[in-house]
Amino acid sequence: MSKKTSAKKKKGINIFSRIIGILFSILLGIFLGLIVYMDILPTKYFALVIGGLLAVGLIICLMLFIPKIKTKIKITASIFAILFGAVFVFGIGKIYNTMDFLNKITDTKYQLENYYVVVLDDKSYSKLSDLKSTNTMGFFVNDTKSYKEAKTQITEKVKTKNTDYDDQYELANDLLDKKVDAMFINEAYKSNLDEEIEEFGTKTKVLDTITVKSKNKTKTKKVEVTKQSFNIYVSGIDTYGKIGSVSRSDVNMIITVNPTTHQMLLTSIPRDYYVQLHGTTGLKDKLTHAGIYGVDKSITTLEDLFGVDINYYFRVNFSTLIKVVDTIGGIDIYSDKAFIPYTDHSVRIKLGNQHLNGKQALAFSRERYAYREGDRHRVQNQQTVITAIMDKMLSSKTLISKYDSLLNTFEGSFQTNMSTNELTSIIKRQLDKMPNWSIINQSVNGTDSSNFTYSAPSQKAYVMEPDMNTVKAASEKIKEVYNAKRAVSEGPAKTTTAKNN
Repeated sequence: MSKKTSAKKKKGINIFSRIIGILFSILLGIFLGLIVYMDILPTKYFALVIGGLLAVGLIICLMLFIPKIKTKIKITASIFAILFGAVFVFGIGKIYNTMDFLNKITDTKYQLENYYVVVLDDKSYSKLSDLKSTNTMGFFVNDTKSYKEAKTQITEKVKTKNTDYDDQYELANDLLDKKVDAMFINEAYKSNLDEEIEEFGTKTKVLDTITVKSKNKTKTKKVEVTKQSFNIYVSGIDTYGKIGSVSRSDVNMIITVNPTTHQMLLTSIPRDYYVQLHGTTGLKDKLTHAGIYGVDKSITTLEDLFGVDINYYFRVNFSTLIKVVDTIGGIDIYSDKAFIPYTDHSVRIKLGNQHLNGKQALAFSRERYAYREGDRHRVQNQQTVITAIMDKMLSSKTLISKYDSLLNTFEGSFQTNMSTNELTSIIKRQLDKMPNWSIINQSVNGTDSSNFTYSAPSQKAYVMEPDMNTVKAASEKIKEVYNAKRAVSEGPAKTTTAKNN
């Protein structure tokens, strides 16, 4: 090879190595910048990762940019730069997806309220335009801004004779008796009718939906989540699909987290607990109905009941549970009874230890009719499912192997008013200390009864009259865990139960 050809070849390699070096430097800078911005690595890992990458990056860049470096070394450095670049691209994607996910689940400025046009489930109506000016639509009225906006939208879409009702049960019965041709009602109230009026859900269908976006009024009571105790309200709403909808809260739980003692206390409250909704007078209501008025109403009502502050909330729905359990490969639980769930007759729960998929876990956690204790046993099953999920998700093996799948699962079906910084600081502390958490369960009790409710004052419904002794005991336990100073002993994570019956 001539000197001229050799020089030309070396020049080409130098140009190529510089291009690779520039791309490598850009990717390294973006990757390191995102790690610093996200602030999720503990200090000991942060220094190691940043220092190691800067050292490797400097060495590679020197070999790529210094012209006098031998050709073989430049080629070797280029190969390493390409390999590391591929790793950086992969890492940038992971970090971006994580940040995007955290931003989405913590975006709680707005909530969605769905309003339904409901008709009898026959062949008379298959689409909204089948309703004519000769048809009568009954409107279950309220004075909220969202209702007024929804009514304006539906009256612009279809022209009917309109009749206002202030009693949802009267309107529902008039629809069943064909005194009106359609009804316009909030999704949450429609769920009440499905539950309280026999065969209402099977004899009717939703013809159209109007969705209204409104501002979320919930206020966050922030603390230093890695140093101070805090209470989280967990609300499991009775819907599938996207999580932003206002709906009844079928699962109601307060999780007390003490980051210094590594204790978590799960306090379950039956959905039909007969309580005074915050800011109301007169008739009490089922706790589940508080969700109709927004998550802030559920939170303030529980604060009144237990005399504690609730700092944050998590909202999940049926879809969340199914997808999470399936994503982590199912959960192992113990059932003290064999039964066919009332909500899903395709599922079979056997007596004893068993492995459940998402669909089975949802049916197990919703069941109350198979038990003499009804809703009291249901909250125990819910705690069993939640504890099984937490035990598996706190496993580093599960989190690492299922990371992308879990992000995709939670997106759109999980919501919290914790900030992104608070969530990342919790993850950072967990990675740093890897503490063993002690999970304690308790539930409150009451007496089966029937009474009128604030949200449906014209018809008696099943309620549970609170046993205030169990409420007081639960409140004291919450405060005990919240205020505890001494760390629990090291060892495997353990679950204990404190029943307040």
